[in-house]
Formats: sequence, C-alpha cells, structure tokens
Amino acid sequence: MNAIKVFAVLLLGCIFSTKNMAATQHINLVKPVVAAFKAGDKDTIAERVHYPLKRKAPLEAIKNKHMLIARFDEVFDKAFVEKITTSNIRHDWQMMGWRGIMFDSGKLWLDFDGSIWAVPYESEAEKTRREALIAKQKQRLHESLREFTQPILTWKTKKHLIRIDELAENQYRYAAWDITQTMADEPRIVITGGTLSFDGSGGNHFYTFMNNGYRYVCHVIVLGNEQSPAGQLEVFKNGVQVLSEPALDF
Repeated sequence: MNAIKVFAVLLLGCIFSTKNMAATQHINLVKPVVAAFKAGDKDTIAERVHYPLKRKAPLEAIKNKHMLIARFDEVFDKAFVEKITTSNIRHDWQMMGWRGIMFDSGKLWLDFDGSIWAVPYESEAEKTRREALIAKQKQRLHESLREFTQPILTWKTKKHLIRIDELAENQYRYAAWDITQTMADEPRIVITGGTLSFDGSGGNHFYTFMNNGYRYVCHVIVLGNEQSPAGQLEVFKNGVQVLSEPALDF
C-alpha cells in the first residue's frame, strides 16, 4: 500500500471515529438524568433544572426547586416519566448543536452540563389546568377580547400593559393598555393580523403588528443571559424607532 492509500485509510478512520464520538458524546450527560427518573428522585431532578422553567401560557413559570417538587407529578406525569426511563439513550436523545440535547422530538431539553433547561411536554393535568385558567381569564378580560383560541403572552413594561392572543392558527392579536389600567378596561389599542417570526434556532422569536404606519414588535427572549429581560417591546413609525421597553413582568 503506497503512502497516498495509507493516508486515505487513516483519514477515513478519523472521519468515522469523529462521527461516532459526535453521536455518542451525550450519553454520559444523559445517564444520570435517566437514573434520577428511574429512582424517582425528585430532589435530584429539581436540582438539575434551570429556573424559571417556563410552562405554556397562562400557566405560571416554575420559579424554584421547591415549586417544581410541589408540581412534579403535573409536569412529569407517569406516562412521560415512563418514556424517559425506558428511553434508548443512544437513539432517543440527540445532540442538536449549540442548543443542547433533545429528547423525544423536543419534549425535554438538556444543556451541555446535563441540566434541564426546557420541558415543552404538556401533561393532561397541565392541559386541564391551563384550559381552566383560560376560561377564567376570558371572564376577567374586556368583552371585546374574549374570543381567542389561546393566550400567547402578557407583559408589563414601564408604561404599558400588553397582551397577545392567538385567534386562529398563526393569526395573532395585540392589545395594549396604559400601565394604570387593567385588562378589564377597554384597551387603548387593538391590532389583528400579527405575524410570528423566529430569530435563529435557539427559540427566540418575535410578533409583528402593523397599524397606520406604526410597526409594533414584541421580542420574546428564550435564549439570553442572566441580565436579559423576558422580552422587549419596540415600536417604529415609518421605519424609525420611537419606543423600546423591556418586559418587566412575564
């Protein structure tokens, strides 16, 4: 075998070895997570979570370890725990670039230290409670806003109270009040026909609403840093920014 052939064989070996490492490097990170679920060790699992752990609106985010333990069986119901404990770590958990490790097509996400940073899975108990909260919300809203399929977000900024709802699939409505008002009051402005756009692949996204030369943009910050607000409201008039306010409450 000449030198060129030897080099080609070595190169191919390196490529296959690198691919194999990339496909299995997550295993040691996932193993202790699965082991904790198998042991029913809620305390260890709660220690591994990044807080606040967001839940589907209007459910309150889980703010700390004690809150997660109290709601553990609602977030991780029996069916979901069984999926985790019987999962094939090599095949059911996947490295997804810089976003981390994904389980079951995105129902749970781990960071690169093996911590849990997102649980998009929704149990039947959470779904039932969420639907009950939506029904209560509708009764407390101004009558002009009670028709929607699901709430998207509710923000307070320095000067405004903001609400976005989904009216139908991919059809969004923006409503805003002065900060001194409540949602039972008639909103100062209502805009329909909003659009949803994604900012990269880390989960950050934004809603855009157009109204008489004004453009309202609500940036939802999923992947940020410790100083990042939950979101940012920006308003533009004829392309010029006239307002930028962080979300103070989410």
